[in-house]
Amino acid sequence: MRVLLGVDGSTSSDRAAALVANLAWPIGSTIEVLTAYPGSAALFEMPGMVMAADVIQETENAMEAEARRMVIQVARRFATPDLTVETQVLRERAATALLDQASAFHADLIVLGNRGRGPFESAVLGSVSAEIVDHSLIPVLVARRDRIARILLGEDGSPSAAAAADTIRRWSVLHGACVRVLSIADIDPQWNPWLRGDALREAHATSAAKLHEQHEALAGETAARLHKAGLQTESGVEDGSPAHRLVEAAVNWDADLIVVGSHGRSGLGPLLVGSVARAVLYHAPCSVLIVPEPNAPVSAPAKGH
Repeated sequence: MRVLLGVDGSTSSDRAAALVANLAWPIGSTIEVLTAYPGSAALFEMPGMVMAADVIQETENAMEAEARRMVIQVARRFATPDLTVETQVLRERAATALLDQASAFHADLIVLGNRGRGPFESAVLGSVSAEIVDHSLIPVLVARRDRIARILLGEDGSPSAAAAADTIRRWSVLHGACVRVLSIADIDPQWNPWLRGDALREAHATSAAKLHEQHEALAGETAARLHKAGLQTESGVEDGSPAHRLVEAAVNWDADLIVVGSHGRSGLGPLLVGSVARAVLYHAPCSVLIVPEPNAPVSAPAKGH
């Protein structure tokens, strides 16, 4: 595998690095540790501010030196004869650097923390993480824990969900975990049932039961395929809001990782990540792996500094 790890010195970044260090990557895998910095010009863009050239250069040199020190320090955590470890420092906005380098590096996976450094570090999800998930053509792992022993897989029958299940099946680095396949029947809760007649209530109940059975079968079939591939699996079905139920299940089951497709069956295609995946990403108590649908177009990321 080829793994691109984005770091920035934040606590969240350290957690992502710890997760990468704790996973059993296939022999021969390559891990590239990347950090990006905007350059000194971004610090001196206030109107009317003019800095001496030597001050700008000294600042630039200090920023680059600190960035190189950081990636080398992180890279040492993965030092093993079975892995190739590389480092990369780019003078670029972080999201653009990671997305461009993922393509140049032919990465299979991008790993990063859920929050970055700076004034918005306390946000539930940092702007860099959100932008990368929105625009990445490959799976993105947003780390909130340093281990993966329990994986909760969201299954809804969509191409993205199929890609997510196939990713778990193919990636041996995930095979040591127990996988629970959960399918959510997004059933109309029938607000104001007293406004409906007996016939409508009965039709609603019949439809809900049928949908529940379909999702139960879907989860069971996916779990069976993963079990056949050698994984420890179980399956389940719940009714309600997919994002809410997935997050709730992750809490109750103490999942370390939620794996979901980037777009569900009701998704709008290439318009960034779908609403369910985004809600899970924002509210999950654990790490989240977002898997895009193969060959699905995405919107272009910002290129400005």
